[in-house]
Amino acid sequence: MTGPAQQAQCPFGGDALPETDFDHNSTALSEQNLWQAYEELRSLGPVAHSRHHGGYYVVTGFDDVKSALRDKETFVSGHGHRIPVVGVPRAVPIDYDGSLHREYRRIMISALTPKRIAAMKDSLRDLIGRLVSDFRAAGGGDVIAAVALPLPLQVLVEVVGFSEATVTELRELTEAMWDVVNDVDYDEARQGIRALVDGEIARHRAEPRDDFLSRLLDERVEDRPITDDEIARTLITMAIAGHETTMNAASSLFWLLARDRDLQERLRADPGLAPQFVEEMLRLRTPAQNFARHTTNQVVVGETPIPEDARVLLSFAAANRDPAVFADPDRFDVTRATRAHLAFGWGAHQCIGATLARTELKILLETLVAHPAFALDGDATFHSLQGGIHYGPHRLPIRFES
Repeated sequence: MTGPAQQAQCPFGGDALPETDFDHNSTALSEQNLWQAYEELRSLGPVAHSRHHGGYYVVTGFDDVKSALRDKETFVSGHGHRIPVVGVPRAVPIDYDGSLHREYRRIMISALTPKRIAAMKDSLRDLIGRLVSDFRAAGGGDVIAAVALPLPLQVLVEVVGFSEATVTELRELTEAMWDVVNDVDYDEARQGIRALVDGEIARHRAEPRDDFLSRLLDERVEDRPITDDEIARTLITMAIAGHETTMNAASSLFWLLARDRDLQERLRADPGLAPQFVEEMLRLRTPAQNFARHTTNQVVVGETPIPEDARVLLSFAAANRDPAVFADPDRFDVTRATRAHLAFGWGAHQCIGATLARTELKILLETLVAHPAFALDGDATFHSLQGGIHYGPHRLPIRFES
């Protein structure tokens, strides 16, 4: 929760700045209070100042967050995409700016071109169809463990070239990373995943194949050979981001539909609504919720000044429920035009995997309409914000009616 608002001294004089106890890393934030916390933050004005982690600014309005994302000269990423920063932030590509950032994105985008994603559609339909059919045949259960998690992990095998053994270990190691990421250097937090990708690099060097990972070994960055460390950091990002966000998005779709039979029937009556279901879920539930920036000069957000050299948290989740942009923002409404939401960010650092994620989620919904209605089969549980960023159901028991 945000806690009682007080007034902090405005850095340039004038009106005092709202001070809040909001901490996006708090384990107390979950489904019961997370969305209310964002609402309370928005009510404080365009910018609030949190006392935590040495102090940082929180921007919550849709237009203000979008403007900051577009202003890559003022709101830079090279100081780290998270608050707090422990150690040297070097996640590829999000912790970089300028030409090096563009080079890293170019390399990663080569694995996710529109042509490549279009060519994957048949295999995605086969994979999703098999996962859902097997889940139904087993009588239901935790749909995250059975469908929402295996889906993006198997896609990583196809897109990147990871082995089955690697993706089998990936989720447990990612959860272990989130447990310690606020307390240790980011590299230390990710050491288990680093060992996995180092093993993949060695395997592909010994036995090159026709996949992205093998091609990555021969890439060049700014007219020089890519280093092993850069290769590993690229693969770590693809491993974590490539499954975490899609898993949370898919499980959020299941959660919304399992609680609302009318929504299911509406989708069955018109499967062509699947893309709108996906976009509205992304707006409402925002799987990746908060990302940090660092100011390079004094800047005014709304009418609120933020000083140079300040840590700023841009809250995509709060912005996506801004009532000034989205009427009745806490309601799931497939009729609203929500493609312009900020669930995938905006500007130079917009999510590289957005098209692939949308494709997976659309096919998932199209697959579900061929099966009977389903409902919750017990209480859903939600984790707190993973790393202050990622959010979705933790366990989601579901059963089909027949």
